[in-house]
Amino acid sequence: MKHVTLPALALTITGLCGPASAQDVLASPWLDFREARVRLVAAQLDPKIRPLVAALEIQLADGFKTYWRTAGDSGVPPMFDFTQSTGMEAIEARYPFPSVFDDGAGGKAWGYKHAVAFPIAGRRIDGAFMLHLKLDFAVCGTMCIPLSGEVQFDPAKAERLSGKDADILDRAALTLPTELAADAAPTPEITRQQPADPPVWALRLPYHGAIGEFAAFPEAKGFLEVTGVAADGPGFAKITITGQAAPGSGGLFGPVRLTYGRPGAAYERMIDLDVARTPP
Repeated sequence: MKHVTLPALALTITGLCGPASAQDVLASPWLDFREARVRLVAAQLDPKIRPLVAALEIQLADGFKTYWRTAGDSGVPPMFDFTQSTGMEAIEARYPFPSVFDDGAGGKAWGYKHAVAFPIAGRRIDGAFMLHLKLDFAVCGTMCIPLSGEVQFDPAKAERLSGKDADILDRAALTLPTELAADAAPTPEITRQQPADPPVWALRLPYHGAIGEFAAFPEAKGFLEVTGVAADGPGFAKITITGQAAPGSGGLFGPVRLTYGRPGAAYERMIDLDVARTPP
C-alpha cells in the first residue's frame, strides 16, 4: 500500500505550518462524463492534524481541454462550491500552472490538456469531516461543452489508492506556482514603450530554463495579453505585454497578478504597470 510523503509545498497551500505525516491516500468514486471524469482525493491524516491535504483530479478524454481561473481569449473558468462540506472551514481550490493552446477561433486559451489535479486547501474543525464539491467547468474539443456535477469525499467510504495513483497529492502540490512578495528580489524590470494606444510594456523577468518552455499570464481588471517572449541574457526572459484598461478606469489597470515560468518552476507575484517608466 502506498503512503504519501508531503512536501513542504503541500503544507504551504494550507496556509499553516507544522509537521504532518500523511498515511494512506484515499479517493472518492469517479464522477463520469463522456468528455471527462472527476474525483476528490485526500490524505488520511491523524485526527489531531487539522489542515486538509486534498485535490480535485480531472481526467480528460482524448482531444479535450479544460481551463485555468482566467481562460484567455475564450473558454470558461471552473467554479468550485464547497458550501455543503461538513466539519471543515476555509476550503479553497488552487490552480496549477497552465499551458497555452489554440482556442480554435484564432485566439489563445489558457488551461490544461489530458489531465489536471487542483490542490485543495482547508482546515478541519472537528474529528469527522466530509468534503462535498459542486463543480461547474467546461471542456473543449472541436466545440466547447459545459459540464456540471457533484462529487463527495467521505473518508469512511473512500477507496485507498496505490502505486502511481497514490502520488497524486505530491504531484499536484508541485504544479502550483510559488507565490512571491511584490518586492521579492530580483524584482521585474518594467518599462512602458512610448505612449501608444493600446499601451505596450516590456518586462525583464528572472528565468532559468529553455525559453521555448516559458509562458506568462497577466491578470487585471482590464484586458492584457503577452505578445512577445524572448531570452534576455543569462538567467532572464523578456516579455511584451499590451492591453486595454477596463471602461471607467481612467486608463489605469490597478494591481496586476503575473504568473510566469515553466511547469515545475513557476512563480506568481503582483506588479504595477501604471507606474512603469518610459525610457527617454
